[in-house]
Amino acid sequence: MSINKKLRIAYLLGSLNRGGTETLMLDVFKYQKNVDYNFIGVYRKDGTYEEEFLATNHNIFKIGPSSIFDISYIFKLRRLLKKEKIDIVHAQQCIDAVFALFATLGSKIKVIQTFHGFDYNCKLIHRILIRYSITRTNANCFVSETQRQYYIDKYRLKNSKQNVVYNGVSFHKLDRVEQVYSIIPNKIDGEYILGSVGNFVAVREQIVICRFLKLLKEQNIPFQFVFAGMRCESESWRYDECVDYCRKNNLLDNVHFPGSIKDIPNMLKQLDAFIYASNHDTFGIAVVEAIASGVPVFVNDWQTMREITNNGVWATIYKTGNEQDLLEQF
Repeated sequence: MSINKKLRIAYLLGSLNRGGTETLMLDVFKYQKNVDYNFIGVYRKDGTYEEEFLATNHNIFKIGPSSIFDISYIFKLRRLLKKEKIDIVHAQQCIDAVFALFATLGSKIKVIQTFHGFDYNCKLIHRILIRYSITRTNANCFVSETQRQYYIDKYRLKNSKQNVVYNGVSFHKLDRVEQVYSIIPNKIDGEYILGSVGNFVAVREQIVICRFLKLLKEQNIPFQFVFAGMRCESESWRYDECVDYCRKNNLLDNVHFPGSIKDIPNMLKQLDAFIYASNHDTFGIAVVEAIASGVPVFVNDWQTMREITNNGVWATIYKTGNEQDLLEQF
């Protein structure tokens, strides 16, 4: 490779639904002019973020396999990578890393992957894909040291290929809020505006926050709370459990479930406190965005949360799963 040639990277994505990984990658595409390499995007499925990705006016290609056993997809991907003269493929999911490894066989293209989650409760096929990809890629990236050490220990990996690359946060996005529009239209003077961000999935424990809010109301502290996050059909019981709990405890006048909120920076500008409950997050982009926005943050003492908050210097730490301790810290 000529020393003057800019690297060309292909980011492989799964769906373009709203989530932490997709939000991170969307920021990468929005600020493409700030990097000294060229890149394209390749995705397999539509999603709520699709229009925003396409609006970045970047080279984004949709190639959709009919299943994980669709051999034709590998050849389509290989043709695209050669046509675009790609040097490095950067996969965001292990299935895409496996596809890339087959698509680049016999070429000089390097394959790296970023792990955005743990392998807890994974199906057997997913574990097989992880083991295959993690030992064959040119490098693996992890979004925290906690996560990196977990995978090294479990899969007996060589340290030299395992790297920590913390998720990036767009300060420009957080700073450019010009007109704040209320997330609580009927707010009463004196009420605290509290909130949390994150889809209702296994890595979070929003029910702990619900139990905390019950205690908060019993203390006669006036508040309005916003859960910004989607109800995911595959784990719908997590969302339903929270709504049912709030209904049974007469909290629905104070607790709001608007689903996914597009303008999170606007929401953060209005909060008096950001409250988070993690089960096994690997990073916590929403937590870091809240810290960067200057909002007081309360987060449980899961090891990753200690890492990204500088062991509680940048946030208030409470005991995991303990709403009483959260109340006392609050």
